[in-house]
Amino acid sequence: MGPEKGLRRDAQANLDKLHSAALRVFAEHGLGAPLEDIAREAGVSIGTLYNRVGSREALIDAVVPAVAGEKLMTLTEHTLAQGSPRARLQTFVDTMIELQLSDPALNDAMLRRFPNATTLIDACERSTALGAKLVDEAHAAGVLSTSFTADDLMAMLWIAGTSSRDGAAPPGWRRIVDRGLTAAWTTQLD
Repeated sequence: MGPEKGLRRDAQANLDKLHSAALRVFAEHGLGAPLEDIAREAGVSIGTLYNRVGSREALIDAVVPAVAGEKLMTLTEHTLAQGSPRARLQTFVDTMIELQLSDPALNDAMLRRFPNATTLIDACERSTALGAKLVDEAHAAGVLSTSFTADDLMAMLWIAGTSSRDGAAPPGWRRIVDRGLTAAWTTQLD
């Protein structure tokens, strides 16, 4: 989010304010937060927002990938530090769900709510690829039923993401998601 070449000082200041406001508003309300709220938070008009950034997706791509990328990198490092394929997959699922619960913007990104925010989607794709790799590793180690696929993992994360944002979701959704993975292990822990 460094200075853009060729912008006047006041225009750059407005852009910086918009980026900061977008980070705050997106973090609190998700990527679907009204752009008017971001403009108001930045102290600029909605016209200035559109003039400076062009679209919601452009604003998302300007501010969210760096923050999401850091969180997803931490997820990756923490996951890969685990000692077994089972521990890695379980850590990935647990940590991803916690990220979805704690960060509405990252949750929206993982749910692909704004598919034209391509920079952000690319960052999320790396995490879903890691999840698929972890499923394959667990299969190869014989600790995960071969009937449990990477698509099942993504469905679990989708359920977690959508349920966490829906106030009308039944309170047992998390228990059901957890049971889905627990049932897929070929051996149960004591």
